[in-house]
Amino acid sequence: YQEALASGLSATSNPEAFAMVQRQLGLAYLTLPMHSHAAKLRPGIAIQAFRKALEIYRPETHPELWASTQLNLANALQYLPSSHPQENLVQAVELYEELLGYRNQAKDPLGYARLLANQANALAHLGMFPPALKKYETARKLFHWHGEPDLAAEILEQVAVIHDRRAAANESAANESAANESAANESAANEAVAEEAASSNQED
Repeated sequence: YQEALASGLSATSNPEAFAMVQRQLGLAYLTLPMHSHAAKLRPGIAIQAFRKALEIYRPETHPELWASTQLNLANALQYLPSSHPQENLVQAVELYEELLGYRNQAKDPLGYARLLANQANALAHLGMFPPALKKYETARKLFHWHGEPDLAAEILEQVAVIHDRRAAANESAANESAANESAANESAANEAVAEEAASSNQED
């Protein structure tokens, strides 16, 4: 693929071939081991390749290739290591949302459910738990209704994790609030003692 690009293949000279090579290049980088230091650069290269392919693949002209490449890009942004994960997760959520707008739930309920589950994962990583739970629930129902009980069970596990995280966050917030209140009360008590001592000195 690199040789094809090095030989002069471009979006201008042959857009179809260029997009195909970029898409395959991105997939190839995703399948390579990530053990070496240089391998840490591969996620970024894969993402860049998918973006270049999507400059050619559009839903109006290449609906299936666009959907497949867009999904690969969204998954790469969500799951691959990055120095700016929050930004990548936000982009992934947006890409999944665009895909959901083109995916026909009635014709492909399981594919639709997988998209919802992936988007819910990204939302949960961003700490946006209410919309994540809502999308998880829709995905769970679709999996259950269309003969995928194992996938429905996996969704319930993810939902349980979110509830645990929310409970831990609430407990931490409660402890912090209690600590702040205790510190405020102690400070007020110290001020009262100081005022009483000052008043006593003035009387003397």
